[in-house]
Amino acid sequence: MPELKRIPREKNCGTLQHCLLDSSRPPVLEVELGEKFIAETEDCFNGMLRKDPPGLYPQDNKLWSEMVPIGLNPCCGPIYVKDVEAGDVLVVSIEKIDNILRGVTVQVPGAHHFTGLRGWEDCDEMYTKIIENDNAKRQSTITFGQCTYTWNMKPFLGTLATAPQWESMSTLSTNYASTLACGGNLDCRDVREGAKVYLQSLNKGGLLLFGDMHASQGDGEVTGVANEVAGEVTISCEVIKNKTLSNVRIETPESLISIYCFRPIEEAMKMALKDLILWLEEDYGMPRREAYILSSICPDFRINVYQSVSGLLGRLMNVVGVEFPKYLLSK
Repeated sequence: MPELKRIPREKNCGTLQHCLLDSSRPPVLEVELGEKFIAETEDCFNGMLRKDPPGLYPQDNKLWSEMVPIGLNPCCGPIYVKDVEAGDVLVVSIEKIDNILRGVTVQVPGAHHFTGLRGWEDCDEMYTKIIENDNAKRQSTITFGQCTYTWNMKPFLGTLATAPQWESMSTLSTNYASTLACGGNLDCRDVREGAKVYLQSLNKGGLLLFGDMHASQGDGEVTGVANEVAGEVTISCEVIKNKTLSNVRIETPESLISIYCFRPIEEAMKMALKDLILWLEEDYGMPRREAYILSSICPDFRINVYQSVSGLLGRLMNVVGVEFPKYLLSK
């Protein structure tokens, strides 16, 4: 079996261009449909805080934090996928995520839900904490004083997108560009091993970009920062020709998930649910009323709030996904 093409970490970070979703950037790799490849991604802080644990954000990350746009979430890409055109859907399969390095999480002054409230002053101080990630055990560990906490790693890609058609867009933004379905900084924990992510292609070759790996994240990513890591991801791509999406869609082994980014959460939920019902109707022949009722009565229907960060630089929308269990599709 031939060795998989590999994009080394040093090609996926180090300049402001890596923090932009931009169709004018030359592709770093060209692949065939179905061809697997490996990319080594850097963490959202360009590795600086991980390599210097006492470092604080943004004070000790000024090389990146004072850039315009801000230099966060360096991404690999663009990846040019042969036989993909504008107006197609790029289907991105997350084959494997591994070789995860130590993680870092921070608190950013003024960028959380309780900014300015009396009694929460320490949460408005710059703070950095290192997280140890054990690839063999697939566990993460953090220590506060005498207390040690351990949980299972559930790694995923926080930023995944096809390049916009016209704009040059920050990798920190949620998916407001030429179309909502192009993706962006979704911080969606279901962009994980075994998932297929459906993105609108706006350019010839699809021009896929990705990065911002998280080893783990709680629902909502409430401080605005997760278990931010560098690691390796194996990806392959397929295409659905001549199809238009309104939302990013995800298929896991268990579920179909429609993603929408907006404020308030209720509106994001409504728009995600609308797209999910239309997806069930168009691709699976399920009548709208039937899908709507099943969503209300099935206990395995879920509304996931992947990202809800009210203060983080004022740039992030709520990311909501509505999840429909696939076992109902055979009924």
